[in-house]
Amino acid sequence: MKVRSLSPKGFSLVEVTLAIGIAGFCLIALFGMLPVGLKSNQAAVQQMLANGILTSVVSDLKTTPVTEPRGSATSSPRFQIPLPAQNSTGASNPLYFTEDGRLTSDQGQSMFRLTVTFLPNSGKRSASLANVKITWPSVASTDKASGGVETFVAMDRN
Repeated sequence: MKVRSLSPKGFSLVEVTLAIGIAGFCLIALFGMLPVGLKSNQAAVQQMLANGILTSVVSDLKTTPVTEPRGSATSSPRFQIPLPAQNSTGASNPLYFTEDGRLTSDQGQSMFRLTVTFLPNSGKRSASLANVKITWPSVASTDKASGGVETFVAMDRN
């Protein structure tokens, strides 16, 4: 009768040690990428909120009713942004928005800062031209802000 030798079943100590080492290395690499992912996510959320505020402000500027006489100074209906008379320049006082996009008068509790600069229009049509810029954080000056969104708006006020 032949006796069959039983070979050990399972992994050897060397194989288990190697597998744990590889898994540990992968986990360390994964945890190393976590702060980068969180910072990237935060930047994306801030960009999304700023774009939402920008869309709301541009809509407010474009829905400003026509004035009599045409092209005279007025203010926007929702945010009360002063629009100068046509073909004149000016800048509105900065507006401040909270982290959830609501208008606030307290600069200390705000996250976003909005500035609207009106540009002269030398064309034959009397459109109001505006540069709308949102920066964050709101307490920093616009050239030291960590992020910003800017757009150009032409409003036909004829």
